[in-house]
Amino acid sequence: MTPQELEAQAHAYQASTVILAANHLGVTATLCGEAMRAEDLARRLRLDARATAVLTDALVCLGVVARRNGHLRVSEELRPLLDPASPRTVSHALEHGWHLLQRWSRLDEVVRAGQPTPRSSDDQEQLRAFILAMADMARRGAGPMWDAIDLGGCKHLVDVGGGPAEYALAALERFPRLAATVFDATPVLAIAREYAAPRGVAGRITFQPGDALNDDIPACDVALVSALVHSYGPDETREIAGHVAAGLQLGGLLIIREFLWHDAEHSGPLAAGLFAVNMLGGTPSGRCYSATELEGLFTPAGFADWRVVPLDARSTLLLATRRPT
Repeated sequence: MTPQELEAQAHAYQASTVILAANHLGVTATLCGEAMRAEDLARRLRLDARATAVLTDALVCLGVVARRNGHLRVSEELRPLLDPASPRTVSHALEHGWHLLQRWSRLDEVVRAGQPTPRSSDDQEQLRAFILAMADMARRGAGPMWDAIDLGGCKHLVDVGGGPAEYALAALERFPRLAATVFDATPVLAIAREYAAPRGVAGRITFQPGDALNDDIPACDVALVSALVHSYGPDETREIAGHVAAGLQLGGLLIIREFLWHDAEHSGPLAAGLFAVNMLGGTPSGRCYSATELEGLFTPAGFADWRVVPLDARSTLLLATRRPT
């Protein structure tokens, strides 16, 4: 890293905070719908006029918002991403990012204490933002994942800790003979049912409450464990492996999708390093793993024939087959 890169990285939070705050306040959503002056925008959203002018000036400088004859509008190429009503929206992911920013700002406390920042377990607004953020991100990753894995000969997929069910829904749309069960906590499933309703696969998807840390998953021939084990330490991950193995039939396919370290020394990539910090601030024992580490945790539960499939810049697939123990 050069001195110039160090300085740029150290102050990168400023631009990201402007974007996240504008999304959180409804500024970008409003300016996706229509062009207006800063003072009218402030009045519409009940914001301070001067502060709104300063914020929108920064958005113009960033290229998020264009200004013409004093009227502001989100740039045309970004509207599909910043409009909450768009099928391509990332606005929920940005809202989740706003909540994460509050947590990251207390990283010094986390490192001193070795404990995550306290948060309310019954905050439904944050839960909904998190689950819909996962949907925003899964829409980008589901296509490449099912391009890489052919489930054409499979019958029943269990999406373990499936959140909004986007990966399961995309699989059902890709493989017409497949059925799926989303296995997650009851409050999450309420959001998932709502999210899945417009997709037209109601007869092929079910929602079963459960927690893979404590409960066996439903019987299946494919188990997807996507972005789940990074929330847990090694002992808990071994428990999850056992509960997944209990439901997956012999010869069945295990798919783990995670943000993996490239090596056991944890020297890269940067995305894994930053995500591990995110888990430090949000969970008591969460972390990123290398492929070798996860294989070591899942193999004793009866998994073999491991394969590593790079997926994108952030995520990797680990595939294994359920064998007798």
